[in-house]
Amino acid sequence: MAAKSKVTYENNPFMIGLDGLKLLFGRARSVAIFAIVLAVAGALGQAVQVSTDIANGEYAKTSAQVRQEEKETSQAVARYVENLSTAELVLHGVAFATVVFVFILIGLIINGILDYTSGRLRSGHDVSLKTALGEVWARIASFLWLQLVIAFKILLWSLLFIIPGLIMAVRYSLSGTAFFAENLRGTAAVKRSLELTKDAWLTTFAGQGLWNLMTAGLMAPVLQPGTNAVLYRQLADVTDAGTDKPAAHWLSWLVLIVPIALLTLLLLLVIVGLGFLMAVTR
Repeated sequence: MAAKSKVTYENNPFMIGLDGLKLLFGRARSVAIFAIVLAVAGALGQAVQVSTDIANGEYAKTSAQVRQEEKETSQAVARYVENLSTAELVLHGVAFATVVFVFILIGLIINGILDYTSGRLRSGHDVSLKTALGEVWARIASFLWLQLVIAFKILLWSLLFIIPGLIMAVRYSLSGTAFFAENLRGTAAVKRSLELTKDAWLTTFAGQGLWNLMTAGLMAPVLQPGTNAVLYRQLADVTDAGTDKPAAHWLSWLVLIVPIALLTLLLLLVIVGLGFLMAVTR
């Protein structure tokens, strides 16, 4: 039987998130401000999108209307493309590819900054946004490869009825932190994440998920660096010491069970509602 760990291990997901926020704002204030700006921008973008959809009556449209609009849009695009010359078509293709590349690059840099911050906070170092940006840019090619490896693995697992993909996404979630914290590359970083989250899937899931649930996912960029740093630090200490990982906290079970129960209830209500409508319209 493995000896008891002398490492301080927090399995309460609420405290993991709280400790992560304290760590972020205490040692990486400029990154914290950057993350807040990202969160606010994302929330405003969603609010504008919802307001626009409501103003345009999107939520009042039937599925037949939506399909008809999609058909008309695709036909209009097809007609537009047919009228383009070869040179114009190439130009449009290059412009589209450039826009996609820029969006991917921006997302990669943002994710890299958050993961770099996690890696440094894990070791108790202070982090500045300028330093994080410079370090991410210097390793951008390797970090891109890591993200491609993770995405490919999750895609393969998701082919097994989605749920395995969701489970493995949590198992791989500390790969970016491993990339910067221990200078690991590609599959080595992924294997380290798998090693750390073994027998601690629920604690990892709830530690990352509880505060996101409480904030409706709007504060994800703010929560990610500190939370992952706390998780990585304690999981690495326990794993490297060869000791058993403590059982998940009861609150972690609620974080897992409550959303499943609510989704099941919602599905049942939809089924009952559809059955009622079919009975009435007969």
